[in-house]
Amino acid sequence: MTRKQISKNTGRSGRVNLSGPELDKFDAEVGEPIKIDIAESKEIAHALINNSDHEEFIIVSKPSQRGANS
Repeated sequence: MTRKQISKNTGRSGRVNLSGPELDKFDAEVGEPIKIDIAESKEIAHALINNSDHEEFIIVSKPSQRGANS
């Protein structure tokens, strides 16, 4: 798993960059629209994926404070 940090854009927005092999694996081009959902639990994430008509997903997880350095 690749570790990244959320970067700050202007204002209150943030971004996570995909580049190189990550972007190639996702089979997407720069500027292509994507859909973003926020899941507050594994169960919700599974439900979003299972009920989606999309074939590829980027999974971004936020470690708990306790597990942030592992």
